[in-house]
Amino acid sequence: MTTAPSKQATYKQRYEQDDDGLRFQELTYTGNFVGMEPVTDGILGDKMMKSRAKSGVLEKVAKDDVLRDQFTIDELNDLNNYLAWNIWDVLVMRATEGVSGMIPRQEYEILAFMHEFYRWPEILRMTTDEVGGGQGIMDIGATARREIGTKVNAVHDWAIGAVGFGMGRCGLLALEAIGPDDYVEESNEILKFMQRILWGKRQDGYLLNSQDRYRCRIHEADFLDGIVAQVEPFEPNSPQHQKFTRFNAAAELLSFLDHYDCRLGLGDTGPYELPDGRLLILRDLFVNEEVFHWSDVCDDEKLPHCYTLALVVDPQLMGLQEIRVNDISTTFTRPKNYIESIVGGVVFAREKWNTPMGEVYPIKIDDLEEHLTRVQNATLKLYAKTARMCRRDLIWNGQYVYYVDMILPHLRLAGTYEKACQDYDFWEIDQRVANYYYDITKRGFAQETVPSKIFSGAGYLPFSDNADPRRSKYRWL
Repeated sequence: MTTAPSKQATYKQRYEQDDDGLRFQELTYTGNFVGMEPVTDGILGDKMMKSRAKSGVLEKVAKDDVLRDQFTIDELNDLNNYLAWNIWDVLVMRATEGVSGMIPRQEYEILAFMHEFYRWPEILRMTTDEVGGGQGIMDIGATARREIGTKVNAVHDWAIGAVGFGMGRCGLLALEAIGPDDYVEESNEILKFMQRILWGKRQDGYLLNSQDRYRCRIHEADFLDGIVAQVEPFEPNSPQHQKFTRFNAAAELLSFLDHYDCRLGLGDTGPYELPDGRLLILRDLFVNEEVFHWSDVCDDEKLPHCYTLALVVDPQLMGLQEIRVNDISTTFTRPKNYIESIVGGVVFAREKWNTPMGEVYPIKIDDLEEHLTRVQNATLKLYAKTARMCRRDLIWNGQYVYYVDMILPHLRLAGTYEKACQDYDFWEIDQRVANYYYDITKRGFAQETVPSKIFSGAGYLPFSDNADPRRSKYRWL
């Protein structure tokens, strides 16, 4: 490249042990630490949360710890507190994304949160039993190390605990449908499944990207080599650069829309440092999820399940100061705009969720125009289809995106998806949640109460010291 760097890149300093990282936002977090120093975002926030833990569950954990069937109450509370902070850390920077002019996101999200907390535990327990225990779940996580176009990724794995347990329990506590010491056993089931998937995927002892200075470097070196070898270099703002970034934007838009305006359709991993000093980000864009009936418009355009983009970023060109691949699979940088510093890329297509890696094929940048047209056509059709839906259909469809899709990839690989549907009525709506449909709009519950509890951390009440790890709810009074 002939373009001179604008300023010196300093991002590597973020990986030094004593470095506290940059502040990406001015807000601070309190949660369950009332009367203590507020917690910041980023690397410093992670350090502060770890220092306040009563157990070692937030440090690097050993395989034997992950295979244990139960967390202690201290471990459950430490995970509860950390996930609450982590949710704040990733969501506050893009809080307005939760509001859509077409799809009632806040309404469908809170229904899905609560539905997950009620229904997932028995399905996850069944899945664990079907694969032979905790090691089988860890093996499912490990599959992501040699795959692209897989939904066993940061946002789905994080969502098991952060959304199904954290936000689900938070919503039900806010609704006063449960108490702080209810469903302890079920909470353990959800969090153990999350821990095992993430540990198996990362294999470095950490669970979340935020624990490793916002790195999600999960892929095996030789697997990455095969991808990097197919990258096409180009100059910033060149025709090749424009074709590549235009396709990225269009496919990302469709991946959002196919997943009802949420990030389950996108998955970043990285950053991987290349031998020449540049950085690689792998981005999965799931533009055709066959389990959703509205994806028929994507079928009409013969779109694959997923496009994977390998983006090569020049950190010197942008004067990179910090890069975060956060736990909702999204890349953030300082300076903010890294698109202009993309200096190479390649696009791959995976036709179905279970297409073997040997059949995943690259698409030349000069051949992207045809795919771009199909993506744009599917997007227009999906907007038209969505615009015709009534509010109730939009809410329940969105609820299914969260409730089904967040654990769908794990059930698929475990071979338990059909069993969950047939024996556990996976696609049915729990009667309690069906009734909540009429409650969530009262007194601003979905629009004000739940967001305030989630974003402030005030709703993630701890389990008491007297909580019994075996306890469910048992009674409705």
